Amino acid sequence: MSMRKHLFLVSCLAVLAGGCDVTGSSSKFQFGDGYYRSRLNGEKKNRKYYVTAGTDSIKVYPANISRQIADTVKSITVMFPQHIAPVNFSKKKFTSQNFDLDVITVIFKFRPPIKDYPGQLNTNFNGALYAGFRKDVYMLSYSNSPLHIANRKIIHNGFSFGGFLGLGSARIDEFVTLNRIGYEYDGVLFTPGVAAELGLNKINFILMSGIDFLADKNSHKWVNEKKVWVGIGLGLNLN
Repeated sequence: MSMRKHLFLVSCLAVLAGGCDVTGSSSKFQFGDGYYRSRLNGEKKNRKYYVTAGTDSIKVYPANISRQIADTVKSITVMFPQHIAPVNFSKKKFTSQNFDLDVITVIFKFRPPIKDYPGQLNTNFNGALYAGFRKDVYMLSYSNSPLHIANRKIIHNGFSFGGFLGLGSARIDEFVTLNRIGYEYDGVLFTPGVAAELGLNKINFILMSGIDFLADKNSHKWVNEKKVWVGIGLGLNLN
C-alpha cells in the first residue's frame, strides 16, 4: 500500500473517531456513563462506582445501584462545568476495565533478515480484527486560558493487550521465492498475532507481532512463510 493510501486510511479513522461528544457517550475514547473505579472524598483505595456524566456535573452512585432505586441521597455529585472551575476543585481520576474489540490496520511490517535475504519493510494492505483486555484512565481537571478563563479538560489514556486475526497481501515474485517461480502476483495472506495498544485520546497506536501464511500453492517457496514480523498499526474501536 502506498503512503498516500495509508494517509487516506488514517484520515478516515481520525474523522470517524472525532465525531463524538466529550461526555454522555459509551465510547471508550470519552468519559461517559458506566462503571469506573476512583478515590473520592479522601478514600485511601479505589472503589467501584456507577457514573452518569452530565453537562455540568457528574453523578457517582454505589456499584450495586442497579439493585436499588437511584436514590440521590446515596450519590456523590462532582461539579464539572465547562468554563467555571468549582472552588477547591481537585483533579479526579477514573479508571475502567473492559473487553476490547477493534478493527486494526498495519501501517508497516518489519521482517528480519532470512539467511542471505536482507531485512524487509513492507507496506502492503493488512487488516485484522483485534480482541483483548483493556484499561482506560480518565483525568478530569481544568486549565486556564491567557484570559484566565477556566477550561474543562478530560485527558484519556488507554492500554490494551490481546490477539488479532487478519487478512493481507504480499508481493510474490522470483526474488522472494529465491527464483523458484518465474512470475509475480499479489498473494493473499492469513495473519494471526499478538498486539499491545496505547490509546491517546481518540487514536489507538498499536505495536504488533505476527506470522504470515500464504494462502496458495507457493507457500512453501515464499521466504517469509511462517516467519515472525513486528509492525506498527492503528486501530478503530468497535465496542
